[in-house]
Amino acid sequence: MNNWQWIVFGEDWGRHPSSTQHLMKSITRKHQVYWVNSIGLRRPKLTDGKRIIEKLKQLKDACANDFNQNQTLSNVEMKPLEILAPIALPWPGSYIAYVINRLLLTYQIRALLGRHVTDKNLSRILWLSLPTGRCVIDALEEDVVVYYVGDDFSALHGVDHNKVNFEEVELVKCADIIFAASDNIARQFPQHKTYLLPHGVDLKHFSSVYKRPNHYPDSDLVVGYYGSITRWLNFELITFLARARPDITFLFIGKIEIDDCPMFEYENIVHLVDMPHEELIKYAANWQVSLIPFVDNEQIRACNPLKLREYLAIGHPILSTKYPAVMEFSECIYIAENQQQMLEQLNTALILSQAELKQLKDVSRKMVESSTWEARCDYVSTLLMQKLTDKDNIACN
Repeated sequence: MNNWQWIVFGEDWGRHPSSTQHLMKSITRKHQVYWVNSIGLRRPKLTDGKRIIEKLKQLKDACANDFNQNQTLSNVEMKPLEILAPIALPWPGSYIAYVINRLLLTYQIRALLGRHVTDKNLSRILWLSLPTGRCVIDALEEDVVVYYVGDDFSALHGVDHNKVNFEEVELVKCADIIFAASDNIARQFPQHKTYLLPHGVDLKHFSSVYKRPNHYPDSDLVVGYYGSITRWLNFELITFLARARPDITFLFIGKIEIDDCPMFEYENIVHLVDMPHEELIKYAANWQVSLIPFVDNEQIRACNPLKLREYLAIGHPILSTKYPAVMEFSECIYIAENQQQMLEQLNTALILSQAELKQLKDVSRKMVESSTWEARCDYVSTLLMQKLTDKDNIACN
């Protein structure tokens, strides 16, 4: 595989383990990756003081951010050559901000690239995971423009939908290749240049066995969830299950991103704070059932969560609400459409025999054995190689 330069516009490196970060951790093994932190999907508000302080800290030392903390040396090396916390205007949809950001970001990225001596003949990939990065297109001498769509921004909470939609429409016009994380998202874009790119999984890591960590609940029946604790969780469903099965401990690991979360008033619903992604398996490997209690809305119907394939690699029974991405694995996931069904499915999952659990684990892992991040990167590289070859042929003719 050729060694390419990748300029990647994503969320803030280290803020949460996104699919783009997982992909680029694999890409860095053979390519040069330069990462640019988010310039924002909405205009700042007076209530964003904490977030603004975080961004100012990034300007001091962007490279210190990493969602995999306490790594071995080999994992530490799996990060971009440079991480840029850019000076830019978080003002999507504004033409003035577009012009200013184009100048600011072009200068900053060229200065970043200038710190590394590289072959000037290397192909350069501009990978945009956020539409607001479109302002640098054609300013960085890129050979291919990629738009990776991991979320349906029109349904995503916390963004200026109309403004970001404008940015996305303009980006789609310029993109050479569009990768979409789910079928629902892929259908929204030009089919001649859109490819499905589901999330991957670190199969070896998430199929490992671990002893119970120190803060694991003192319980023989644990139903677990990890990820953001926010408005896309069905809190009424969760508390219904907790009341119906007081003998079960419901463990939630992650950052609480809403102001009021009354479910933790229940004694059998336990919360552990957000932790490095690599630590999650130590808890998930020991609980009895993996939980995905999502609400039914446009954002969830378009999503394809990272944890889904990780849960499958773990191999425990998975209990989930119904949404499109989960139906692909319906033969090995307990799916419910209402509270009563969820309780019935939970009860069924908890009485499986050892032989049934082993069979379920084998089937679950088999369904994701070809979905490693390395396989996803190989797929991406193959398509990009073809695109580069096509452009070279056109240039020669």
